[in-house]
Amino acid sequence: MKYIGNLAASIVLCTFTSSTALVTGTIQIVGKSGGTQFLPGSYVSTFPRWNAEVTGEETISLSRLLGSGLDRLDPVPTLAQQFVDPTSNKELWWPADLQTLQVRPTLDFFLKDATPEYVLAGMEVQVPSDSSKDGREWKNFGMNSQPLASQWTTFDIAVENGFRVEMFYGKTLLTSNNEDDVIVDWKALRDHSADSCVEDDISSIEKNNIAIKYAKGTQNALGTMGNLLAGLDESSPLAHGMHIVSIAITTDWTDLPAPGENGYKLVSVGTVDSDAKELLNLDPELVAMSAASILNVDVSRIAPGAESEFMPEAYIALYKK
Repeated sequence: MKYIGNLAASIVLCTFTSSTALVTGTIQIVGKSGGTQFLPGSYVSTFPRWNAEVTGEETISLSRLLGSGLDRLDPVPTLAQQFVDPTSNKELWWPADLQTLQVRPTLDFFLKDATPEYVLAGMEVQVPSDSSKDGREWKNFGMNSQPLASQWTTFDIAVENGFRVEMFYGKTLLTSNNEDDVIVDWKALRDHSADSCVEDDISSIEKNNIAIKYAKGTQNALGTMGNLLAGLDESSPLAHGMHIVSIAITTDWTDLPAPGENGYKLVSVGTVDSDAKELLNLDPELVAMSAASILNVDVSRIAPGAESEFMPEAYIALYKK
């Protein structure tokens, strides 16, 4: 089995550094009339991340993603500082002692001073209660546990009819000498039977219904964001600075397929294109021209968290209780 390093050693390293390198390279921003623009990954790592959820007819709950966007040199210790920044735009790590990971699609928003400027295809990952030692759900279960899109698009793209977020997973079939020339067998990630789902058996009508379902959920997320911003005042943490807010487009969680020895790719696509999956094997320049937002991470099994001698106290309840 392919293990990547030691989870707890990585957690300790990340905890005591002022910034992380988990958001690597540059973030592409597409859909602008001036062409593609870029943000450095180290800069994006400083943005706090939030989850917004409708909890009542007129109530929207806003919660901070623990460990995200923190000043690690702050002399005043906080509970959040006991957690690592879980954000990554390249990898999703699956500790071997967690039996199940679940995922659901989200629409993410980049806000600057409470104004939405960009949207991101997103996904939210959790350890379900029956897989954690303390019987609770966990969102931050270590490094590389909450993916972030590496290609963003402008807010005005998301308000177009038909814009939606869909998720896919796939295993590499062929790689040439050119590292960018990769062929992947993509399948829609929709339910427990995703591993055995035969895409050719899905009719065009069913595919259209699926697209409509996800488009509706995406538009509902846009409405939730509008209501959230309409109710903000100066005391809100979102009122100033730069933030990323995630809103789920479905209430259901999907069990991820087991990574196996070589792992697989997990993708979230935000697009107005009629066939989201068709975008995934296109040249990156063509994908950028489509003004789609892409989240693309490699899912890999890593060493068991409970085996570490250096587990920070914040994670003991998850791995060792």
